[in-house]
Amino acid sequence: MSQKIKLLFVGITMNCAGTEKAFLGLANRLDYDRYDVTLLLAHAAGPLFDQLPRQIKVIEMPEYGEMFTLTGGTAARAIWNCYVKRNPLVLFEIFPYAVKSALFRKSKSFTAMRLWRKLIQKIPALPGEYDVAAAFWGDKSMFYMIDKVKARKKITWLHFDYSSPPRDDKLYLPYFNKCDKIINVSRAVDDALKSRLPQIADKCEVIENINDRKLIWDLALRGESFPDKGFKGKRLLTVARICEQKGVDFIPPVLRKLVDEGYPVRWYIIGGGDEMDVNRLKEQALTCGVADTLFILGQAVNPYAYMRDADIFVLPSRYEGKPITIEEAKLMYKPIVASRYLSADEQLEGGRLGYITDIGEKGLYMGVKKLLGDPSLCDIYTERLAKLKYDTDSAVRRFDEICSE
Repeated sequence: MSQKIKLLFVGITMNCAGTEKAFLGLANRLDYDRYDVTLLLAHAAGPLFDQLPRQIKVIEMPEYGEMFTLTGGTAARAIWNCYVKRNPLVLFEIFPYAVKSALFRKSKSFTAMRLWRKLIQKIPALPGEYDVAAAFWGDKSMFYMIDKVKARKKITWLHFDYSSPPRDDKLYLPYFNKCDKIINVSRAVDDALKSRLPQIADKCEVIENINDRKLIWDLALRGESFPDKGFKGKRLLTVARICEQKGVDFIPPVLRKLVDEGYPVRWYIIGGGDEMDVNRLKEQALTCGVADTLFILGQAVNPYAYMRDADIFVLPSRYEGKPITIEEAKLMYKPIVASRYLSADEQLEGGRLGYITDIGEKGLYMGVKKLLGDPSLCDIYTERLAKLKYDTDSAVRRFDEICSE
């Protein structure tokens, strides 16, 4: 037998998010007679951690892992714990970035990412050498892979819309250039990246995420569902992280309008988020007077029973790459209302498989109201989704080819 390919995936955590689910979709189909797989995580934890294939060797960053899970609210603490405590002189390196961030607020996100990248340079390189390294978790895992991992071939995944929100081309382009292959999860994501950075077009390729239909239905048939069993109205479900990107702040005022117009609806949100964002959404629900009809259920390892029992699945995002939750709702034949994010037309075939709305409160209201008032359209969507055919083998086959090239 030929020697196995030493394959390293660079990740962050195993939370209940689209990237982690997409990784499991690929990991569960790898040929472990062909690959010796290691998964590097910033934190070897998360609700989906126990679902990793047993053949994968998991290693954890011994230090600095907090830098990969920071948010706007935890950044200062993470930088303090990881760097300033060890060497107070680091403050002198941070100070120019803090000043620039305060003076040029429009480019604050650019400045923050440049500071993060500078601080990551202080992390020790990962010991060992690999045949193939794959940064599956996106930009931060790519920066780490390029700077800290030794491998014959380096691959990165792009799960997001590079053009929205704007990215810092001068920061990203050198890293993309150092990758042997850039895998984009949809045609729209691929087109957006190549349009913005045509210099790397020859490195780009589309490999769609893999979703396990059988596993999703198995989980849906044995998981917990909505707690209010006696409710006879329509259930609207959103599965998304509670943050600005996902547009959950559009939900309370839209729900208020629907209730005022006499629609017997309840809206449920499954997903984690920063405590500040969750509290802000709860306060908004109180202000709009819908705290009794908007249910924030928190994170769920198995959201599929909720999908099974929901009447309409809604994703009101401001921007997306190619969200896994839409693919999961399709697999469960749910009528879908989705905002017009980058890949919406691609995922929903221009509206043939679901209702696509303008981004924002008005569009969301019109879309949900349309499906609530037109049960026959919901039935049409369900019938079309039930007839879809899925090809998962080609994605794994192409990944194998890239690793062997």
